[in-house]
Amino acid sequence: MKRLFLLSFSIIILLESSAQLTAWFAGDPAAAALAHLNGPNVVLSNAISQTIDPQQVGVFSDSTASIGLDSGLVISTGIIYGLLGPNNIPNMTLGGGFFASDPDLSLMSLLTASVIGDPGILQMDLVPQGDTLEIRYVFGSEEYDEYACSDKDDRLGMFLSGPGLAGPFSNAAINMATLPISGLPVSVNTLNRGVAGSEGALGLCGMNAGWEQDTIYYINNDFGTGTQLDGYSVVLTARAVVVPGMSYHLKIAIADVNDANFDSAVFLPEGAIRCTDLSTGIPGATAGSAPVFWFNDQDRTVQVRGMALDGGPVALEAFDAAGRLLYSSTAARNGGGWSAPFGAGASGLVVLRASQAQRVVTGKVFVR
Repeated sequence: MKRLFLLSFSIIILLESSAQLTAWFAGDPAAAALAHLNGPNVVLSNAISQTIDPQQVGVFSDSTASIGLDSGLVISTGIIYGLLGPNNIPNMTLGGGFFASDPDLSLMSLLTASVIGDPGILQMDLVPQGDTLEIRYVFGSEEYDEYACSDKDDRLGMFLSGPGLAGPFSNAAINMATLPISGLPVSVNTLNRGVAGSEGALGLCGMNAGWEQDTIYYINNDFGTGTQLDGYSVVLTARAVVVPGMSYHLKIAIADVNDANFDSAVFLPEGAIRCTDLSTGIPGATAGSAPVFWFNDQDRTVQVRGMALDGGPVALEAFDAAGRLLYSSTAARNGGGWSAPFGAGASGLVVLRASQAQRVVTGKVFVR
């Protein structure tokens, strides 16, 4: 059983001088978010902060980039000074101890009980100038490794709502913070060493199908010097396909789960929120190709125009808003073009890639 250490602010100040990662309160969290997170080709505005304590949000710097990032904004479930290295305290809890409700963080859980503690939430509006929104981040927690596969499943969500998106969260938002292989939401039970901790049971991780697949993105930080957190992710990139020039709403939220102990945090580098064109991880994508796709609601097929009728078979691939492959098929000749049945289980904005010989074209359709 882990012991709980509650440290005062004065003790943390003594540790800061020897830590590689430093963090400090930067005043108004909403203003800090706009100042530090706005990256290329996106405009952020109307930021608001929803935290138990404003010092759950701050600025960090690390000349050694021990967590993979050298500077930016951090959101924690405790006071940010509890994140400073080295990792010499088994279970850091600094401040907090409060419970609050959040429908989106609660909806992420597969557990029957999901009480949200010490949430740290930043919300903002954004207008993308490209068609792929990206957010770079690192997730870390003091729940590692003992509480992996337990009901203390601290979690992170990046909920995006707006044109072309149809997710299960508030305002039809999708959760951008998903793991690269399994597609599971980011939490202690989905990202870990792949084994249950001393206070956990494999069955609780097993409720998340495919949870073992993303262990390569986890870093154990026992005796690490950069941060007090016992474990954290590699630098991850969340992606969503968006409509350039339209207005979207983003909520970045992190919370303790089923207790208010043992802090978790998300680190976001300078300019973390940015926008590019068709950077969904699709090899050979041709930016600026003329639209050649549409979705037929009647028979749920994708129609392709603009490919040579005598140039050989057309391979069709469909990707979700985060750039993960949904399905692939071979299109059949259909009058003056090509058509292929659309795979089940996808809705909202879908990226398509059609290949014929040496020609590759990409486009997007909205699937109901």
